[in-house]
Amino acid sequence: MSSPWKIAPGHFGDSPENIVTIENFIELEDLKIIQEFCPTISEWNNEKESVFAEDGTCLYNADYWNDRQCSNDILERINPQVWNIIDKYITKMQLVIEDKFNCKVSCRPPVIMKWRPGTEQRPHADKQLNDGQPNAFPDYDLNSLFYYNDDFEGGDLFYPQHDIVVRPKPGLAVFHPGDVNYLHGVSMVTSGYRYTTPSFYTITSFN
Repeated sequence: MSSPWKIAPGHFGDSPENIVTIENFIELEDLKIIQEFCPTISEWNNEKESVFAEDGTCLYNADYWNDRQCSNDILERINPQVWNIIDKYITKMQLVIEDKFNCKVSCRPPVIMKWRPGTEQRPHADKQLNDGQPNAFPDYDLNSLFYYNDDFEGGDLFYPQHDIVVRPKPGLAVFHPGDVNYLHGVSMVTSGYRYTTPSFYTITSFN
């Protein structure tokens, strides 16, 4: 049986130096436009049922993600300006990642996630299950996160294996490899709404 991974888990090792934060990654003028837009979003993904792969792996957990994900197609339709702004920073991050990891990557279009009070995320990897087995997204080789606001309580990003906690700040960007050496989670949001954009990058070649 062939491997589900083109880039094997562990390729980048387990150094905490591969967890990178960049303050003021998003320019203030663009950040203000996104900040003003996020609380006005009235259309979110709301699937009737969870979606599963043929092997039973959950691709979309409706109970967890419904009313929290403004998907690419929704975002592009309701606010093309914000779609273009976020896409610009996904491309900007693509260049940063390619330089850091000496590779070429493909990227995915913009989404916006809403984290309301009571939501959290247990530590997980992007391209693997926590036990090391493949998940539904084995080509999520590298991951970035953009943060737009800080008027909420809780909601810290944390990496338990590396004893790293990142407090979101407006305009902050974070990126890391997607395998189980970089498990990451989100502490519970206790008040306010936390808005982010995750973006997943697939390595197409190494330099």
